[in-house]
Amino acid sequence: MPTFASPLEHLDKVLELVATIVERQILVAWETGRLLRPDINDTRSATDMLFARGLMPTPTGTERLGQLDAQLAAIEAELADRTSPELPLVRLRDAFELSPSEERVLQFAIAAEMSVPTRNLLRYFANDVRRGVLDRTGLEALVYGRAGRARLVEEVGPTGMLLERKLLESIPGEESMMFQTLRAAPRVIELATGIVRLAAELERSVEHIPEPTGFDEIVVDDERKEELTGLLGQTSLFGATPIVVLSGPVGAGRRTLLGAAARAHGKGLLRVRTPDLPRDPAAFESAIRAVLREATLLDAMPVLLDVDRLVDAETGDRNRERALETALVSWRKPLAATARAHQAQPIKLGRGSIVVDVPPMSEASRAELWRRELGAHGGDSIDTVQLAARYAVTPGMLVHASRSARTVAAARDGRVTPADVQIGLRGAMDEAVSSLGQRVTKAPKWEDLIGPKETMDALQELVARIKHRRRVFDEWGFADKFTKGLGLSALFTGPPGTGKTMAATLVADKLALDIYQVDVSRIVSKFIGETEKNLAQVFDAAESGHAIILFDEADSLFAQRGEVKSSVDRYANLEVNYLLQRLERFTGITILTTNLASSIDPAFKRRMSFTVEFPMPEAKERERIWRTHLPTRACVDVADTDFKWLADRHEMSGGHIRNAVLRAAFLAASEERTIAFEHLKRAGEIEAHAMGRVL
Repeated sequence: MPTFASPLEHLDKVLELVATIVERQILVAWETGRLLRPDINDTRSATDMLFARGLMPTPTGTERLGQLDAQLAAIEAELADRTSPELPLVRLRDAFELSPSEERVLQFAIAAEMSVPTRNLLRYFANDVRRGVLDRTGLEALVYGRAGRARLVEEVGPTGMLLERKLLESIPGEESMMFQTLRAAPRVIELATGIVRLAAELERSVEHIPEPTGFDEIVVDDERKEELTGLLGQTSLFGATPIVVLSGPVGAGRRTLLGAAARAHGKGLLRVRTPDLPRDPAAFESAIRAVLREATLLDAMPVLLDVDRLVDAETGDRNRERALETALVSWRKPLAATARAHQAQPIKLGRGSIVVDVPPMSEASRAELWRRELGAHGGDSIDTVQLAARYAVTPGMLVHASRSARTVAAARDGRVTPADVQIGLRGAMDEAVSSLGQRVTKAPKWEDLIGPKETMDALQELVARIKHRRRVFDEWGFADKFTKGLGLSALFTGPPGTGKTMAATLVADKLALDIYQVDVSRIVSKFIGETEKNLAQVFDAAESGHAIILFDEADSLFAQRGEVKSSVDRYANLEVNYLLQRLERFTGITILTTNLASSIDPAFKRRMSFTVEFPMPEAKERERIWRTHLPTRACVDVADTDFKWLADRHEMSGGHIRNAVLRAAFLAASEERTIAFEHLKRAGEIEAHAMGRVL
C-alpha cells in the first residue's frame, strides 16, 4: 500500500486514532462503573450538553465496544502499512528513538492541541468540562495503565526525553506533578502539519546550515582534517563526551573547519550565537534544550559560538555557564564550540572540553587560498605567492578582502590589482578595529622627520626588522627556537611634540602597511574582564590583519603595577598581568608612545623589541624643522627670514614649532601679506608664552 499523500493526511489518521482510543476508554469506564453514564434528557451539566448537541456518540454497551476495537485495529494497521520515514512525525520518532509509549503520549498531546472532538472527549474522561488537556493521571489511564506508572514517571517526568528535549511543555500552576498540565511544544505542532524549519524561538540566535562546506572545498592540512573528524565522531554510551572547543582569533576558520568535520560525518551544522541567547539562566537553559531538540530533528551538529563569552563581563557571573552544563547533561552526541585564542576568563564545564588551537595558515596555504578566491579575476597582475608572503592574514580576513577586491575591480574592468587587495584588507581591518580606534589616513614624508642620528638609525633598523621578519623566523627557522616574542613591539619615548606619533606613521608608510591608532579611553572599562576583552580584540586584529597598531599615550594603559590596597588595585594589576602575557604571545606589530617612560612597568620595557628615544631637538635640528614646516606652495619671504635666530631663540620641540609656523601663516593671511620673518617671530613668542616660558 502506498504511503500517505501528505503529512496532513497522516496527521488526520493519528488524530482519528487518538479520538478512538479515548472514546473506547470512556466506554470501558462506563461499563465498569468508574464513570457515570450521562442522561441525554438531563441538561443540568455542561458535560451532558456535549451529548445533547451530538458532539459525542451515545455508547451502546458491548456492541459499541466491539465496533471501537475493530475501528482501532483498522487505523493502527493502516498507520503501520502506510508509514514512511519521510513523514514528519515518523522522522521525529526515529530521531529521538522514542519508545511506543512515548510516541503515543506525543500523539495524545498533539491531538489535545489540534482536535476539538478529542478535547471534548478528554473533558468528559477527566469528569471536568473545564479540562480538555492532558496531565499524567490521564496518561496513566489512557496509555500506561496502573502497572506502567513507574515508566510513566520516568518517560514523562522532568528528566524524561519528552520534556528534556522540549517536545512536551509543562504548564506551571499545579503543584502536584501528576496533575500538571502537559502540552505539545509549538515546534512539534508545526512539524506535525508538515512545516519543517528552524524553531521561531531560535531564529535570531541560531543558523541552520544543511550542507556545510566540505574539506575538499577548503584549504586545510591532512593532520588537522583527521584530528577534527576523529574527535567529532566520538559518541559515548556511558557518559557525556567532552566538548571540542576550537580556539583561535576571529577569522581563523574555526566555523568552516567545524562545518567540514560535520559534513564528513554526513551531518548539517547548527551554529548557535551563544551570547545572543537569553541572559536569564532559566531562559538560557530552556533555549539550549531547544537547540538540542533542533539538532536532533535536523540531524545537525550544534556548535556553540563564542562560548567563552558566557561569563557576564559586568559582574563576572557564571550562572549561564552552569545552566549550559545542566542542559547538556543527557546529551551523548558530538558537540563543538568556538572560543578566543587567549581568554581572560576561560569557560568551565563539568563535562570537560578538548581545546584544539587553530594555528595560523602556512604561507603555502595562504597562497592557495588567494588563488582560489581571486581565481581568473587576478590574471597576470596578481602574484598569489607574493600576496601570501606579504599579508599574514587569517582565512576569514583573506576571504573578506578577496571579495571586496573583486567588487572594486568589477566596477572597473574586472581585473584585480594589488591596490584592490589592499583596499579589501583595509575594509576588513576597519571593521575589526573601528569600535576601539581609527586608521591614520595621512602620513608625512620621511624627510619631514628630523632627529638625532641614533634615533633615525633605530627607526631604520625597526623598518628592516619588520621587512625581513618572515625570512628570519620562517625560512631560517628561528620561530622554532623562540616560542615567545615572535611579534614586534616598539616603545617610542620622549617629551611631547618630538615626533613619536609621526615616526610611527612613517614606519607604516615605508612598509606600505596601514596603521591604526587605538583610543585608550575606549579600551579601559570599569567592568571586570571588559578591558581584557577589548585588548584581545585589538591584538587579534593586529595579528590577523597585517597592520600596525599604535597605542598613543600608552602610559595610562601600561603603567606600573602597584601595591594592592583595595579591590581596584587588584583588578588594575590583573589587567597589567594580562597585557604582559598577551604581549609575549603576540605575533603582530605594535608601537607604543609615551611622554613618561618612567611610568611604564619595567616588565613591559623588557618585552619591547625596540625602545627608541626622541629627545628634544638641538639648535641645528630646530632650524631644519622651522624650514621643513613651511610648505613649498606657501608665500614665504625666505630671503629675509633668519631661521637660525628662530632656532636659537626658541627651544621648542617639533610639535610646538609646527604650531608656531601655522600660527604665523594665519597672521599673514589675516593681513593679506606674504609670510614674513616678523610673523614667524611673533608666532614663536606667542607659542613660547603658551608653553609657559618667559622670553
